[in-house]
Amino acid sequence: MAKTHGIRQNLGPFLWLVVNTVFIGLAVGVERTIVPLLGHNVYHVGAVLTLSFIASFGLAKAPLNLVAGRWSDSVGRRRVLILGWVFGVPVVALLLGVHTWWAVIVANFFLGANQAFAWTMTINAQLDIAGPKQRGIAMGINEATGYIGVAVATWLAVYVTRWGGILRAPFVLEAAVVLGGLITSLFFIPDTRAYVLSETALGSIRHYDHDVRQHTAWQSFLFASFREPSLSVASWAGLTNKLADTVAWGAMPLFLAARGLSLLDIGWVSGSYAVAWGVSQFGTGALSDVWGRKRPIVLGFLLLGLGLAGITIARGMASWIALAILSGVGMALLYPNLNSAVSDLAPPDRRGSILGVYRLWRDGGYFVGGLLVGGLVAAIGARGAIDVIAALVLMMAFTLMVRLRETHLRVASTANGQARSAGQS
Repeated sequence: MAKTHGIRQNLGPFLWLVVNTVFIGLAVGVERTIVPLLGHNVYHVGAVLTLSFIASFGLAKAPLNLVAGRWSDSVGRRRVLILGWVFGVPVVALLLGVHTWWAVIVANFFLGANQAFAWTMTINAQLDIAGPKQRGIAMGINEATGYIGVAVATWLAVYVTRWGGILRAPFVLEAAVVLGGLITSLFFIPDTRAYVLSETALGSIRHYDHDVRQHTAWQSFLFASFREPSLSVASWAGLTNKLADTVAWGAMPLFLAARGLSLLDIGWVSGSYAVAWGVSQFGTGALSDVWGRKRPIVLGFLLLGLGLAGITIARGMASWIALAILSGVGMALLYPNLNSAVSDLAPPDRRGSILGVYRLWRDGGYFVGGLLVGGLVAAIGARGAIDVIAALVLMMAFTLMVRLRETHLRVASTANGQARSAGQS
């Protein structure tokens, strides 16, 4: 039976996916301030090893995004989502039961698997339900609620350490989050394959002359990574934005700690970045349905780069929080809209595969960033590492200006029509 697309028409399942996305954000947010300081202050490892937990996270998440996307096109989103939460169980067991730095690294490998399977599936499922007319707002809601979860967990994890200690209390919180995600996945979230079939039947995908729907996994990888210009630059932009998030996750707490900030103050700066990123996406995702994808993405990279560069120059909590918020708003402009741009270019029944390729490159930025930023911190300090990545982010903004085309069909066709009219006059 054909399905009617739209958020309002399918509010129940859409909202349960929102709830699950909040749990996904909470799961990764617990670690954002705690784990870098755990490595530095408790296990006393060097800068490269301190950020190696981010590399292990990216090493799992990046390729498993590709696996999850391809698999979900065959077996449906719900099964992959449930498996994602099963991967959360060893995260909790390792962090609570094995108090060594290597256990933290292995736990983050499983956390990467959790995020790859679970978050990829809530994105795909919400895009399935929303349909092409509400793709931007669906992505905005997904990323906003997820990163609100990240922000809330960033603050909560800091506060619970005050009564339960840094080695135990944050990870008891993590256990509750994993249980909540698993329960909602098992009992409240339906599969969305019928929506994919309905959208495919509409025949609305006319972007390419060659048949993307017949691509093998390898052909999809080559096509999205190198052959289609907008998909290719989107993939590299995704990797660059994760380099920036690696700085915010790993180098920024170290930079602020070196300036004498307490754990609580560092939590406020990091949490301000995450909550600005999260809350702003409610508006920036919807904005792209009206304004198009390209302009918010380019503006987002500009604001993100300027915010990161400013953090190393500024002094005082008020300035650091303001610049963290600016960086978060930049992330909000670019982050959901890169996903939407890639989704615009993908046939519905291959959306999981094409998004999986993009998310492979994007989350590969955590692996590259964990090694690169860790090496930079060791060589030139946290301040120098932040400055280098800020420069790369600004360079990407100018690359996108040149190479990314507008992918929103209505906005692009309007712009083309205006250009033709101007030429004729």
